[in-house]
This record gives sequence, structure tokens and C-alpha cells, in this order.
Amino acid sequence: MPEYGQICKDYEQLKKRCDSEIARNENELTRSYVAYLDGQNEFPEPILRKRQKELQELVDKSVLFREELRAWLAQAHDSLMAPMRAKIDDAVSRVCLHNNLAYIIDLDEAGYKFINPTCGFDITNALLGTLGITPATVTEEQKSAAEQQ
Repeated sequence: MPEYGQICKDYEQLKKRCDSEIARNENELTRSYVAYLDGQNEFPEPILRKRQKELQELVDKSVLFREELRAWLAQAHDSLMAPMRAKIDDAVSRVCLHNNLAYIIDLDEAGYKFINPTCGFDITNALLGTLGITPATVTEEQKSAAEQQ
């Protein structure tokens, strides 16, 4: 799919921003921890406990922040991929209806040990045509992978 490259670029930009924010957050946590270590011998007991509690809260918030950011990134990836997946699903439906197929097997999605090639046929070229992609634009590597299936 021609749009896949742009989707990957957009996702990588989001990922870089998220990674940058995670790094900034971790640097802040490290600075706080170093400041705590530097002063721990000088702090009176009540201040030491307060600083320990503050540091633990910062660690907990940092972990939660990373988890939330990674979940958001996964959701963003799914959102970026959704239009392309919908386009592919529509093309698959049209090819299957045109060929009166009851079902298809996506070899990328399932680990089938054996499929008898005499009981079915490959719809790859029909699917590419439906998507407006000429089979000549498919790379040799993609052809080889399709032939192995």
C-alpha cells in the first residue's frame, strides 16, 4: 500500500516525541534521586521521610506516565492504520464476493501447518488490482514471500 510509508513516518514521529518525553521525565526523576542522595545524610528524620515519600510518588507517577504514554502510542498506531486496514478489508470483500468465496485464509495472521493448494487459489493479484496496485510494483521480496505461502 502506497500510504503505508507515510503511516510509518507519522508513527515514528509520534514515537520519537513520546520517547523524548519519557527521557525528560526520567531525567527529572534522576535529578530528584541524586538530590535526595546528596542530602540524605544532612536531612533531619522528618525531612528525610518526606523526601523519601516524595521520591516514591515521583517514581510511581513516572511508571504510570510511561504506561499511559505507551498505551496512547499503541492506540495512535491503530488509529493511523485504521483507514488503510479498512481499505484492504473492503478490497478483500469485493474480491471474495466477485469470486464467490466463502472465506479466505490470511497466512500472515495464522500459523497454518499445511494448506492443500489444490483446494483453493491465491487472490493476491486480484486484491492488488482492486486496490489499484499493479503487481509490477510489488517487490521481488514480496513476490518470493507470496510464492512461499
